[in-house]
Amino acid sequence: MSACAAFAVLVVLVGMGVATLGHHDAAFTAQPVTAVATTEAPANEFTSAEQQVVQLLPPGYTASSCTRATNPFPDSLASLDCTDDMNSDTPDYARFTLYSNLASLTADFYATADGMTVSSCPGGNASPGTWDYGSNPGHAGKVVCGMIEDRADIAWTRDAQLLLATINGAPSLDDLYQWWQRYGGASGSS
Repeated sequence: MSACAAFAVLVVLVGMGVATLGHHDAAFTAQPVTAVATTEAPANEFTSAEQQVVQLLPPGYTASSCTRATNPFPDSLASLDCTDDMNSDTPDYARFTLYSNLASLTADFYATADGMTVSSCPGGNASPGTWDYGSNPGHAGKVVCGMIEDRADIAWTRDAQLLLATINGAPSLDDLYQWWQRYGGASGSS
């Protein structure tokens, strides 16, 4: 087999793998492979728990935009700090943290809320409050809106996935909340 033919087969197989691995959620659609990545893999590969977090990232964040958190909650399994790398309306900063149990997740959600100047979420929604997956009503997690150091901030949980997320960096709480409604909760439905 020629080198060109082998490379073409490799690109097709990688594309099939990406489409298969990326299809963990109906909210995501597989994209065809149109190019081969030219960047090197990170020097410190993610642990299996960190890879789980990567699989739960909402649009706008990818493994290449994330680094291992240097000060995660003590009871977490994995925590990644991520920055916007795909589109302009993605919040500048996010932290995604994975847990092994709901009690630790809930405790750290409320610890996060305690570190914020809490306000009602836009539209008068309770903060802290609960949310669901719109198209699949039922408790999906908790959400809190507010400010940290004069920056709009939203923290939420996806209880079934044992994930805590915090985002900030949008121009306003309204902008941040609109992003969260589009991507934050919806991308993690199971």
